Amino acid sequence: MAYTIYMLPEGQMTISGGVLDGVTQGDGSHLLGASITLNSNDWMAIDVTDNDPDFDDNDGNQRLGTSVTVDGVTYSAGSRVEAEYSLTVSDGTNSYTLVAFNFATTSPAYATIEGLAFIGPTGGFPPIGVPLNVTASQEFPSFAAPEYASPICFAAGTRIAVPGGEAAVETLAPGDLVLTRAGGPLPVLWIASTTVPAQGAFAPVEFAPGAVGNTRTLRLSRQHRLRYSGWRAELLFGEEAVLIPAAHFVDGRNVRVIEGGFVTYFHLMLDRHSIVFADGAEAESFLPTAENLARIGPAARASLLSIRPDLARGAAGSLAHPAVGRREARALLAS
Repeated sequence: MAYTIYMLPEGQMTISGGVLDGVTQGDGSHLLGASITLNSNDWMAIDVTDNDPDFDDNDGNQRLGTSVTVDGVTYSAGSRVEAEYSLTVSDGTNSYTLVAFNFATTSPAYATIEGLAFIGPTGGFPPIGVPLNVTASQEFPSFAAPEYASPICFAAGTRIAVPGGEAAVETLAPGDLVLTRAGGPLPVLWIASTTVPAQGAFAPVEFAPGAVGNTRTLRLSRQHRLRYSGWRAELLFGEEAVLIPAAHFVDGRNVRVIEGGFVTYFHLMLDRHSIVFADGAEAESFLPTAENLARIGPAARASLLSIRPDLARGAAGSLAHPAVGRREARALLAS
């Protein structure tokens, strides 16, 4: 069977009073009294193949389903992975259970810990930037894969390219500049979000790192289109590039539909339809067609119409590139 564990790499946290590595025979007791602060929510989706649904310690059947790069080190598909130890931590109000994620490629296997996963519901991660004090440690953790926390939406933490670097999409505001592929830096005209159950037509499409040029796991709504360029587009459609909806990339391996919990879709509109860079992938900005306006919900729609009343009359603008349908996309991606 296969499942996904969401893990935060060690490089995305600050540890005071200890180290993650399993220096005490992998039981975690060396971290008692230490403080762990999460510096980001760049959770990595680690695909695991196993003969049972439990992600635990000392299980030689737990193997990486796909290769991953963590803090600059690449671990190949088939590498052994395990839950080395668990800790109880507290932010002063709430307690959390975390699990040390170990790529068991060293000797002894417990010598290195590469990141942390958390036990909890969808979205049940501790707050970012808050010290978590270690109050207890446990050896031989064994939790079923569904007990591990997973991100509640694709958007939180998704990095949009801006002049001088990247910014999480949820931190952007009208007037902020974002980089576009053809137009250079352009200001954000409008940004809003819609939260819906991640089920059926609203379930997000998840792209594994590298699937579409993305540097991190990327989640988009099924209708969100990505730029596809190259000789195949020119040969089949006579265009330098075309736009393909995320749903048409689904292959069941590197691109999957993820259901469960809730998902928050951020809508980022510029003064014209453009291609922006989302975690390195070339994705479209929001195009305010009648169909898209119907999807974003009444509050977001009202805020957009307050600054662009002409949209109520159907003025939407033109696409940055021609869009293709399912049949055309399959022909293109299968070439």
